Amino acid sequence: MSLMDKMKKVSRTLVDTGAKTMLKADVAFLDREIKQRKQKFGVEVYDCMELLEIDNDMPMEEKEQKIRLSFDRARKDIAVIQAKIECKKEEIVVLEAQQAAATQGTNMYGQTGRGANIPPSSGNVVMTGHPDEMEYGLR
Repeated sequence: MSLMDKMKKVSRTLVDTGAKTMLKADVAFLDREIKQRKQKFGVEVYDCMELLEIDNDMPMEEKEQKIRLSFDRARKDIAVIQAKIECKKEEIVVLEAQQAAATQGTNMYGQTGRGANIPPSSGNVVMTGHPDEMEYGLR
């Protein structure tokens, strides 16, 4: 192996390590975003229940519907964030497999040669918009 090949290999490892670190930071930020959304939900429900307690003219079903609507919105927001987290985790697994293969001189499937094949995804679908904005959950 020539000096140039060794330098390419080392630089590739550094780039992959940096990308992996960025993905882990993204996951941490997304986890924090979930926590903030749950906290916001708690405040929304508390405020809603406080107002509904004062309003005695409103039927119980309508009060429950307002609370349920707030929960459904929060659940959808959190589901979108969780899908993003799963996508980031898949990217981390791919990078780790590529790094392991690079140190062994093979691709991720134990085959020698250039490049590594990307493993199939877990089947998660990441939507860029809010589910409420999509017709029948598809865009």
